Amino acid sequence: MSEPTKRVAVIGAGAAGLSALRNLLTTTKTFIPTCFERGSDVGGLWLYNRNTHTDDNGMPVFSSVYRDLSTNIPKDLMAFPDFPHKDGPSYLSRPDVCDYLQRYADRYDLRKYIKMNTFVQNIRPNCKESNTKWTVSYFDVKQKEEIHTDVFDAVIVCNGHQEKAYSPDIEGLDQFKGEVLHSHNYRTPEYFAGKNVVILGASFSGQDLAVGISSFGKKIFLSHLKDPLLTVLPANVMERTGIKRMTKSRVVFLDDTEEEVDVLLFCTGFQTHFPFLSKDIIQVISERVTPVYKHIIHIKYHTLLFVGIPKLLCYFPHSFEIARAVVNILNGNVALPSEDEMLEDAEKDFAQRKTEGLDDAKAHFMGDGDRQWRFNKDIAKMAGFKPLPTAFQRLWDYVTIQRDNHFLTFRKQNFKIIDSETFVEVK
Repeated sequence: MSEPTKRVAVIGAGAAGLSALRNLLTTTKTFIPTCFERGSDVGGLWLYNRNTHTDDNGMPVFSSVYRDLSTNIPKDLMAFPDFPHKDGPSYLSRPDVCDYLQRYADRYDLRKYIKMNTFVQNIRPNCKESNTKWTVSYFDVKQKEEIHTDVFDAVIVCNGHQEKAYSPDIEGLDQFKGEVLHSHNYRTPEYFAGKNVVILGASFSGQDLAVGISSFGKKIFLSHLKDPLLTVLPANVMERTGIKRMTKSRVVFLDDTEEEVDVLLFCTGFQTHFPFLSKDIIQVISERVTPVYKHIIHIKYHTLLFVGIPKLLCYFPHSFEIARAVVNILNGNVALPSEDEMLEDAEKDFAQRKTEGLDDAKAHFMGDGDRQWRFNKDIAKMAGFKPLPTAFQRLWDYVTIQRDNHFLTFRKQNFKIIDSETFVEVK
């Protein structure tokens, strides 16, 4: 007797959503996926939008990528296992990455499962059982008044976490007469020609925007609470401590030094949110998503799964691995612990992070030490497949050092992974 087909909703057609589609369609069980993508094409956050607040359809802009963005890790760490990148430099431009995702969708004929220009409004469980079906409400962004509903056996959420910008409260900000914006709304450096700009935040985006703007801006003040950066910066980019307050035309730093500025640019990250899931289903408190097991599966509703909650890791290969685990769970190939045991495991992971010095906001952070690789081994063991190659970790560690120490030149290096253990630098 053949297995009954299962309808699965996939929310988002970026790297995570495409990984989910691909794995759903290659399993031995029969899944009928429908992917909902609010953009006009596949690509997720890599689909560039020149608009900064509202798109051409009157919808909020979800993409945060800027025109000149290039990757900060080599393409070997930004590939799916069944689709290598083209020959060429290791670090890719924004259009290159978007092209890769679109060619992937074409190569495996995934587009026929994707509803483009479709906004998911609400997702509700049909009952309180762990194997509940789900009702998904959605509309075409060009015909917003016409709401559609469909019922699915499971939902895989792949909506990313770089849409809802986070900006801290700063004393006197309401008095500042200059321009205030977030990196989410940044597109081109020419806009800042001749201006003094203070950038709050010195993670990758803060450094990258400071370097980009430096070619056009007058003075760039990179404000952060880290130790002094190890890398050389352009001559007109100056590091400063955190911001104490803003005045009408000046920024006052924590050391009470002041500078005249025209623009305050927040590079302070994003907040995780699932606007289509109500708070009685999922909660996000200080960036901790609950109740989820292994950062993947809803502890109460086992037919609600997530690809993309973990932060700061090799997103493409990890997304594929998580999607593989998700499909194995839906296949019934993973024996899940009891609800109490899953809750205990989630609390144990959260408590362990705090003992290691991570704050509440880093409940899903994977970017320190070997955490992302331990996570990968954990889900691989749970779902019954091999973890990612050791060469990935070694390359990640090497390029992290290069980026931290040589931010202006690190993208000139090229690499090749030659086996599961080894990578080499190529000229």
